[in-house]
Amino acid sequence: MTTDALRPLDRLVEDWEARRHSQASKEALRALARLEPDVARVGAVDLGDLVEALVGSPTGAARAGREPGDRDRAAALFRATLRSGSVHPLVPRALVQALVPGLIGVARRLAWGQGGEWAGQGAFFVDTITTAWEVVEGWCGQDRTYAVLDVLSAVRCRLRRRIRRHHDLLRTERLATDDERLSESATAGGSDVEELARAIERERLRLDAGDAAVLYAHRVLGYSLSELSACSGHSRRFLAARRDRAASALIA
Repeated sequence: MTTDALRPLDRLVEDWEARRHSQASKEALRALARLEPDVARVGAVDLGDLVEALVGSPTGAARAGREPGDRDRAAALFRATLRSGSVHPLVPRALVQALVPGLIGVARRLAWGQGGEWAGQGAFFVDTITTAWEVVEGWCGQDRTYAVLDVLSAVRCRLRRRIRRHHDLLRTERLATDDERLSESATAGGSDVEELARAIERERLRLDAGDAAVLYAHRVLGYSLSELSACSGHSRRFLAARRDRAASALIA
């Protein structure tokens, strides 16, 4: 984790320090304890105390030394808090704070957004926190047996989909640029079709024969991908990938 990633985490902690022992926090805890016996048994005075019961001391020492039974009780407490989380608007904020150690783990597993749309680790972690808040608020009122794991899994899946969408978008843009460069190259020496045919013939030893055949049939002979699919038995996506691979190789 870099200093860039720590900044949003520091701001989150500062915000929580300003809220955790507030009057609103005490009211939220009392309302929650009236609905959830597990919360009432903690003996917390406010949501700050509840979060410490969920994750351990601020230094993490209690969390590191927890026995399996302690972790199970914390998981049950998180489940109960999520189940009645709509009782007060500050409860979801407390749940997000309790999730911070798990969110850092999610960020690490996703390489801090590497390959995605984010300018840096800090920007990625801001979206990690925001996504967790959206999931928690959307799921307040639900009784989920594995609440902590479910929330973290949902956050990871949503962020991973964004990384993949960005990767696919970049690939599409790169292939479109390759097509433009190939067209420009063909225009410089005669008609597009004639120059492309000559280029394929000239580079035939360097190209994969199957890829070159698809490119020739589609771009030179004018067969559509649907027609080639019907003739070959391959899907349009498979044929498009072979065509694009040959086109990229020609201009490499």
